[in-house]
Amino acid sequence: MGAVEHESWVIVLSTGGTPPDRAALAALADAAVAWVRIAREGPAACLTARVRHADPPDRFRERLRAWGAAHGWAVTVAPGGRLG
Repeated sequence: MGAVEHESWVIVLSTGGTPPDRAALAALADAAVAWVRIAREGPAACLTARVRHADPPDRFRERLRAWGAAHGWAVTVAPGGRLG
């Protein structure tokens, strides 16, 4: 992984199909999961995580939205600030 310079809060929502899990986030390049919580109710699942990453917040948001869309998930990303 490259230099971790930023931190973001990530929310992933799934209303069916394969629910998101920690392993899904672990597959993200140049990102490290600092904290994660998963809640499930019937077919719906919500993953909330604090993720440290190398790319700028706007680029990370775009990357995660595309990643989530590929899985059929809705993704929200809020920048948590610059580390260091």
